[in-house]
Amino acid sequence: MRSICTAGVADWLDQPDPFDAVTAFLHNRGLTHSARVMLAIVSASSILAPLAMVVPTYREVTLLFAVIIALIGCCLSCVMTWFWLTHWPTRRQSLITVSLCTACAVAWSVVQPSAALAALTCAAVPITSGYIAFFHSNRALLLNMVAGLAASGCAVYRLAHEVNIETAIAAVWLLGMLNTLTPITIRGTSKAMSVYASRSDTDALTGLLNRRGFLDTVERHLVSAPDDGPEYVVAIMVDLDDFKRINDTLGHAEGDRVLLHVADILREHAPPTSAICRAGGEEFLLAAMSWTADPCVLAAPLCEAITSRLGDVSASIGVAAAARRDVQSAPAPAEAVLELVSAADLAMYEAKRSGGNRVVVGTPR
Repeated sequence: MRSICTAGVADWLDQPDPFDAVTAFLHNRGLTHSARVMLAIVSASSILAPLAMVVPTYREVTLLFAVIIALIGCCLSCVMTWFWLTHWPTRRQSLITVSLCTACAVAWSVVQPSAALAALTCAAVPITSGYIAFFHSNRALLLNMVAGLAASGCAVYRLAHEVNIETAIAAVWLLGMLNTLTPITIRGTSKAMSVYASRSDTDALTGLLNRRGFLDTVERHLVSAPDDGPEYVVAIMVDLDDFKRINDTLGHAEGDRVLLHVADILREHAPPTSAICRAGGEEFLLAAMSWTADPCVLAAPLCEAITSRLGDVSASIGVAAAARRDVQSAPAPAEAVLELVSAADLAMYEAKRSGGNRVVVGTPR
């Protein structure tokens, strides 16, 4: 039983973070700007904390030290507000920033001259825990929650000695609930959003991407592609020849089986970073990075594999290629990808008009 529990905890800690999925979800639905504004408001509001250092109640702190700390805190708040208004962070930037915010909140709580203020300051940590729960890994979330609970424990200990035990017990309940239930609830929301985003970008039958998911994946791969990686982007349009005959003579169940086999063939023959899409009906779309300008290097094996695997089923394939740097440097990379897809689509129809079961190379505009 212990080993099962240990394995379950290890699996939970090793789950990948949803940063890319949630970022894509916000971007695809035009919510990135609203999210940046909201986070900028949170950053701007944090300026109130360092300003509190100059309040006369801090009798144990010299005025000069208080002013210095307040100025530093105000500058950091302004920088973070500007950053959120103008940028969307990378995963690393996001995690480093929120970890620093937690460290500042914990340190702020520890140095408070009043136990009540120390306990109140601990309430800031669930905010960073909620952010981590939304964007980052379970491991990072657990570490942040432990930091918040540790700071809360110190504040409760001080309350018990400086105020009374009843107040300390109330603080245990309130701070414990904030530090645990808030991030766990947000984590569940983030997971549900990731699942929804994944399902909304995939085809229900084959599990391949749909057109929206396809374009988003291609754009992400282009943006993250290293400079020393493959130099060309290849778009391949696959249309099964005379597919209506299969549905009419053998039934739609058999037609679905053929589509599933074709999807498996595409997965097997496509490079690891490819985006594979069921474009509709019996049409499939594939985009991949290639080291060669000859798009037939990827397309020809697909045509042969479909015929050899499925026997009486063949495919008309159109293919087009462009230099990756040309696509990346275009004013709208997504439009450049669509032009490549359009060229492959026209080439596919040319292959179909020529009798099918062949590959035709298209030329982008």
